[in-house]
Amino acid sequence: MPTGVDERAYTESLTIDEVEIIPLDLLPSLRRTLPTGPIQYGETGMVGRSVLVAVRAGGVTGWGQIRPVNPFQADTASSAVAALRDYYAPLAVGRNAFDRAALLREMTRKLPPNSAALAMFDVALHDLLGRALGVPVHALLGGACKERIPLEWSVGAGSVGRMVHEASRAFGDVKTPYICFKVGPVARLAENIETLSQVRDLLGDTVQLALDANGSLSAREAIQLAEGLWDVEIAYFEQPVEGWDIAGLKRVRDHAGMPVMADESVYSPQDAIKVVQAEAADVLGIKLYKSGGLWRGRQIALVAEAAGYDVNCAGTANGSHLEALAAAHLGASVPNHAFGAEFTMGLPQVAEDPIVPDPVMEIEDGACTIPTGPGLGGTVDEKAVEKHAIERVRVA
Repeated sequence: MPTGVDERAYTESLTIDEVEIIPLDLLPSLRRTLPTGPIQYGETGMVGRSVLVAVRAGGVTGWGQIRPVNPFQADTASSAVAALRDYYAPLAVGRNAFDRAALLREMTRKLPPNSAALAMFDVALHDLLGRALGVPVHALLGGACKERIPLEWSVGAGSVGRMVHEASRAFGDVKTPYICFKVGPVARLAENIETLSQVRDLLGDTVQLALDANGSLSAREAIQLAEGLWDVEIAYFEQPVEGWDIAGLKRVRDHAGMPVMADESVYSPQDAIKVVQAEAADVLGIKLYKSGGLWRGRQIALVAEAAGYDVNCAGTANGSHLEALAAAHLGASVPNHAFGAEFTMGLPQVAEDPIVPDPVMEIEDGACTIPTGPGLGGTVDEKAVEKHAIERVRVA
C-alpha cells in the first residue's frame, strides 16, 4: 500500500486507472509437440507469443502473463489482445479492483469464452490486490494449504529415443517425481508403449509415469494403450479422448485400470459439474489459460472438492515465470491437489525468462516452495518489457 494513504479508504475503493496490454516477441526455448500436432511458434507476428498485462490502480501495478497454447485452445495471442483492448479493459477501467467477483463475472457475460484473455487480466488483478494489501495471492484464494508442491515434467511427442532422453534429462536435472508423456495418435501406440517401458527400465520406481493423449485417441484405442502398459505402472491417464466425449472418458475410466484426468473436458465450473455427474474421471485438470484464470480455476477446484474429487493445477507455463508463479499460488490454495504441477518449464532455474528473471521459489528434491511475497511475488524487469514489447496498448 502506498505510504500516507488511509488504509480503510484504500481497501474499500481501489479504482482501476489503466490496463496495459503488451504482446511480447519472446518464444520459449523448448518447442513442444502435442499428439494433435506441433504447438505453433511463428517466426514473426504474434503466433506462439505470450501477452503481458498490467493493471494499475492507486499507484500499484499488478502483472499477469499467459501464452495461449495452440492447437490446444482456440484463443491466440492476437485474439487475446483484441478481447482485452475492445471488451475487458474498457469494462475494468474506473471500477473498484476489490469488486473482483462482480467484475470477472461481467467480463464473462460481455465476451465469453475468451479464457486466455480473461486469465491474463485475472492474474494481473490478483497480483494488484495482493500487492495493495501486502499479502501473497494464495491468501486471496483461501490461504496456503502446503509449504511445497511436487513438480512434474511434460515430455512432448517425438521419437522413442528423443522422449526417453528428455525424460532422463528432466529427472536428472530437476528430480521431478512425476513425468508425463504425450501419447497418441493410434499409429504411435506401439512406440508409446516402448517409450514408457524404456523409461521405467531406466529410472526404475524412483518416478511416477503418466500419459496425456490430449484427446487424440478413441476410448477403444486408449484402453488398448492402457492394457499394453499394465506392467509399467502408470500413475494416471490424462484426457485420453476428445473433450466433448464424456461417455468415452467414462468408458476409459471404467476399463483402463488407472486413474483418469479430465483436462480438455473441463474449461469451466459448469464443465466440472458435468464430468462429476457422469463419474467420467478421477481428477479434474485446471490450467489458467483454459479456465480463465485463478478465480474460475479456484471455482473448479471447489466443485471437485465438494464432490470428493481431486484436481491438478497445471499448465507448463513454458518460458513464463509469472505464469508459473500464478499456478503455484493456485496449487498452494487447493487442498485436493493430486500428482505434480507441470509449471516446471516456467521456473527460471529451468528456463531463462528476461521478464521476471530472478527465482522466487526454491527447487529441492523435485518440489518447489510456495511464494510468500506480496502479490505473485515476482519482480518485473520493466526495461526487458520495453525491449521485448511488440506493441503497448493502453486503455484508460
